[in-house]
Amino acid sequence: MADTAKDASQESTEEQKPAAPPWGADFDAERAWSLVQNLRSEKDSLKGELATARQKIQEIEAGESDGLKELRTRAEAAEARAKKAEHELTLSKVLKDFPALEGFEDLLTGDDEAAIRSKAERLAAIGKKPEEGEPKDGGQEEQKTGDDPDGQAPDGEQKSGLPAKPEADLSLTPGHGGEEKVAFDPAAIALAARPASL
Repeated sequence: MADTAKDASQESTEEQKPAAPPWGADFDAERAWSLVQNLRSEKDSLKGELATARQKIQEIEAGESDGLKELRTRAEAAEARAKKAEHELTLSKVLKDFPALEGFEDLLTGDDEAAIRSKAERLAAIGKKPEEGEPKDGGQEEQKTGDDPDGQAPDGEQKSGLPAKPEADLSLTPGHGGEEKVAFDPAAIALAARPASL
């Protein structure tokens, strides 16, 4: 308890001493007021400079983004021109090997020379008769069930090269169904026409 009384007396003596002002002992009110006014005007001018700087930054960024867009557009156009030139070069190489296909360049499409050359070979093969040992239709002809691989139909007749083409039956006479031909006998016709009672 003695300690608390001692602490209380120390606090009361500290309260009695005047505290030093925070601005120091030599405070000049006029000087402080002019300093405050100068700082306020400087603050306003700095705000204006900040707004101007922000506007310039936005203009520069907008100009850079416009410049980037323009550069990107130009790069894409250059890539498209390069791709077109490469395709034309590939077409000229292929047409050099297949001169009969000039005028059919629009049919020769593909991403690379191999694809274009493959289409050119297929187009050039149209209308040519296959050579000995080459299958018809470029090897794409399918065998029908019941057909012999040597080109003979199951009944021994020669089949045509086209799939699903009907074979002509030469035994039929136009105007007749499919019955066998009866020899023309005028006497038999006359007997059939007479009445049976005579």
